[in-house]
Amino acid sequence: MSSRFIAFTLPRHLAIAAVASAVLAACGGGGSANGIVFPPVAGTPAPSPAPAPAPPPPQDGAEGLPHKLAGWASLPASFRWPGPTTGQFITSALGVTPPFVDGQPLPGFSALLKNDDGTWTAMPDNGYGSKGNSGDFVVGIYNVSIDFRTVSDGTAVPGTVKVNSHVAFNDAKGFLKDGKGVDLKITADFANYQTLSGNNLVDSGKPVDARIASGRLLTGFDLDVESIARAKDGSYFVGEEFGPYILHFDKNGTLMGDPVPHPFLRSPFNPLVMNEGATATSLSSRGFESLAFNGDGTRLYAVPEAAPSLASLRPVADDERYLNFFEFDPASMLYTGKNPVYRKDGPAKDNQIVIGDMTHIGGNRFVLIERDSLFGAKAVVKRLYMVDLDVKDADGVLKKTLLVDLLNISDPADIGGPLAGVASGKFSMPFDSVESVEVVDEHTLAVAIDTNFPTEDGRAPGKPDDTEVITIRFEQALFKRSAPKS
Repeated sequence: MSSRFIAFTLPRHLAIAAVASAVLAACGGGGSANGIVFPPVAGTPAPSPAPAPAPPPPQDGAEGLPHKLAGWASLPASFRWPGPTTGQFITSALGVTPPFVDGQPLPGFSALLKNDDGTWTAMPDNGYGSKGNSGDFVVGIYNVSIDFRTVSDGTAVPGTVKVNSHVAFNDAKGFLKDGKGVDLKITADFANYQTLSGNNLVDSGKPVDARIASGRLLTGFDLDVESIARAKDGSYFVGEEFGPYILHFDKNGTLMGDPVPHPFLRSPFNPLVMNEGATATSLSSRGFESLAFNGDGTRLYAVPEAAPSLASLRPVADDERYLNFFEFDPASMLYTGKNPVYRKDGPAKDNQIVIGDMTHIGGNRFVLIERDSLFGAKAVVKRLYMVDLDVKDADGVLKKTLLVDLLNISDPADIGGPLAGVASGKFSMPFDSVESVEVVDEHTLAVAIDTNFPTEDGRAPGKPDDTEVITIRFEQALFKRSAPKS
């Protein structure tokens, strides 16, 4: 980004840190095929955030805008999609015993898109949460039908989710091994599945499934996919966390080009860090949790979960609440350097609150999820906020409006039924990873969770969470859309 742009976007007290970041990003370093230059960074990455109580919800307008629960559905944690045996590198938890022979679980929805035919496109993440334990999990997208429960029947049984089909992400064209741009040795390139000890590869001795090898299917060892945006031509842009990268797949799941690295964000699993000794500038699992088109599809906004681990790369060096929306031009496959600044809730240190997702709703308006990493009775922060890129606070940061506290959803029709720990007339989403928000119509949003299967029991203690999806209807329209969403 240029200092001229920063001065236009930010007030002086925020621009100082951003200018330092821009200067650092322009100081040379290793090049890449797409014209991005990586800065030489120094120092030790910040440690993983220390566990700490999340801050209380806002006192003013704590319930957000007038709303009500409109629908509720779930996919059982016991669901399996036919395919390679998976779960060979995880341990038993909450009564679930791996591996899962000839089938893989669907461990929640890290991204969700509404389709024109009434179905939904759902994408789980890399599988089991880390590079080292997910080499046998095939990443990709599912087509699902959701039959929401919309009326009370006196029970706490949600509607149903039917899985119709699966598209596996793949590198059939060989972009990841062509010696150009970003090259990755993926699971399909090994005889045996790989695990990790620290940042060192360990051969598991377990042969890679022939279907993964022959189709160059991508796995959770290769990429940690977290967010998805559909282009007008039906192709998909995907944000991921191991780079972090922006990926482009055709409608059949085939990678259309090299991953696009960020100008200065590098996770501990970035190949430059793992293989070449570069410094990590982003904490693990803090990559592009959100990816959203603007209204006309000419720009994407890639949003990390949290601020960079190096203070010099943050919008505000000593305050981790501030982070950037990184604007990306899908036509040139380059970052533009125009990066609006957003401020999360929570304390200034330790990234206790992270971004779960962002979606465009109309005009320059977007809805974001803010969440803590707590679940069950300990959950405190699960919120939907709305921002307009044209509306900023006095300090130049995007002004945000609380839409709803997801732990305190109004449910006057008792759609959720009697739930333990939930007051009558209310509904709650007490899950760690609330990670999907999507537009249903001008009044209604859908929200879904990543379950972190099989390790979390936010809904019922001792039982791994099902994949829950809800719809929330607001009394007032959130936007006016002149044309259907593509």
